[in-house]
Amino acid sequence: MLTGLIVAGEEAADGACLRAELPVAGQTVMEHQARLIAEAGAARIIVIAERLSPMLAQAVARLRADGLAIEVVRQVDDVAQRVQTDERILLLADGVVSDLAAIERILATPAPAVLVLADAADTRGWELIDANARWAGLLLADGELVRRTARMLGEWELQSTLLRNAVQSGASRVPVEGVAILARVDDPAAAQLVEQAISRGAARRPTGLLDRYLFEPVARLLAPKAMHAMIDPAWLRTGSAGLLGLSALLLLSGWRWPALLAALFSGPLDSLGRHLGALSLRLRRDQHRAGQLRLAAAAAAQLALGWNLRDYGWGSIALSIMTLGLVSAAFEHERWVGKAAPRPLWLAETDLLIWLMLPFGLAGWWVGGLAVQAAVAFASLLALQRLTRRQS
Repeated sequence: MLTGLIVAGEEAADGACLRAELPVAGQTVMEHQARLIAEAGAARIIVIAERLSPMLAQAVARLRADGLAIEVVRQVDDVAQRVQTDERILLLADGVVSDLAAIERILATPAPAVLVLADAADTRGWELIDANARWAGLLLADGELVRRTARMLGEWELQSTLLRNAVQSGASRVPVEGVAILARVDDPAAAQLVEQAISRGAARRPTGLLDRYLFEPVARLLAPKAMHAMIDPAWLRTGSAGLLGLSALLLLSGWRWPALLAALFSGPLDSLGRHLGALSLRLRRDQHRAGQLRLAAAAAAQLALGWNLRDYGWGSIALSIMTLGLVSAAFEHERWVGKAAPRPLWLAETDLLIWLMLPFGLAGWWVGGLAVQAAVAFASLLALQRLTRRQS
């Protein structure tokens, strides 16, 4: 079993707060470290914090609310009691921000192992191991080494002592290669630089044509302010689903244009939430749950639109049901047969179908918009079948 170990005790350079409390990608440094370790497969995370400030307590509460198993200990002696001898322990140093590539590199090496940087002018801020190497802030050890180190500490500091014991035990040295983000965050300026690097490196697959060319550029523009305000991506994604639910209610009440506007704005809001989720390493299961909620709300809005247009004939309801059936068939095809590589951006998805209604609504041809939605959904299903057949 893999257990994460985070030390949160050193003050920032300006003395205003702890390094672990500095904001990075819409959360504290400690939260970013915990989510990164959890993404790497850690079953639980132990945070060593002699002084649990209100900000750290709130961060721990947010992590637990997201389903992460977080244990907080005040004294190093408590670590020895929490760790089993056969566990693998991944230590992420106080204030160090990295990416998943660095953790995957060290986890691929038997314990004990340390991530190292070459001793050079631009690495002088990192802890020196010997004349040629400096510690890059990641250490992999077994539970026995951690327990032995915790018991012998006395007045010594766990992080550096564990590093020395690991090196003396013949720890493998894993060089930093292919790691895009690795930094010591010890002041607000360093935190801002790291946040910019994370923002540049964040990659997510666009959901479709609108997301790629309209929503994503807007999300990248708004993301720095949203991260600075520490906005939870779940709020945005839930709000997006809420707008679609509101759209369904407005359609059932006869308010066609307010309903369409609410649905149109749900797309950019969801895109910003997904972008922030990628930056802040939110768990994939949480992102999947939010996506499923939005799909359900979109389906309700689609059915409500068909009902709203029933004055033009009951065919409007049939078109709405047909569109939902075709989109569902396309989803199931990708689920069981496989996704097309590359997946064409023009294929039917929630926001494309919503925005298709805008020109038809402006022209007053609402039922025509429903017909075009169904046609695009049908063409998308045929395209997926043809593309996956070629791949096989």
